[in-house]
Amino acid sequence: MARVYHHSNTFVWFEAGRFALIEKMIGGQPMIEVDGVPIFAPVTKTRVSFTGFARFGDELRLETFIKPQETTKLVFYYRLTKVVDGATVALGTTEHVTLVEGGRFLFRWPEAVGEKMKTFFSENPGVVTDGRGFDAKL
Repeated sequence: MARVYHHSNTFVWFEAGRFALIEKMIGGQPMIEVDGVPIFAPVTKTRVSFTGFARFGDELRLETFIKPQETTKLVFYYRLTKVVDGATVALGTTEHVTLVEGGRFLFRWPEAVGEKMKTFFSENPGVVTDGRGFDAKL
C-alpha cells in the first residue's frame, strides 16, 4: 500500500494493512466467521516507534506481517518505509484477542480456519515473522 502519510494516521494505516492481510489470509473474505458468526478481534495492545522521519506529503509504503501463535491471539507487525529510498519511518505492532458474538473468547480456531491459516503461512513466508527484528526496536 502506498499513499500520502501523516503520523496522526499511523494506526489507521495499521488497520488497513491488517484487514488486507486477513482478507488475503482467509481467501478473499473481509471477516473471519465461525459457523456464520463473525469473529471480532479487538486491539488489546499497541506499540509504535517512529524510527525515522517523513515530511508531510512523502509517499510511504506499509508492510504488514503476522506472528503465528499457538492460540487464537493475533499479533501483527508493521513497517512503514519511504517509497523513494526505502528508509524506515515507523515500526509498530498490535495485539488482539478473538471474540465471538456476545463477547465470548474464542480459545481455539475452528479446524477450517486453522487449516487456511497454516496453508497461508507456508505459501506466504514473506508475511510471517517471529517479531524479533521488530521487538528490539519497539
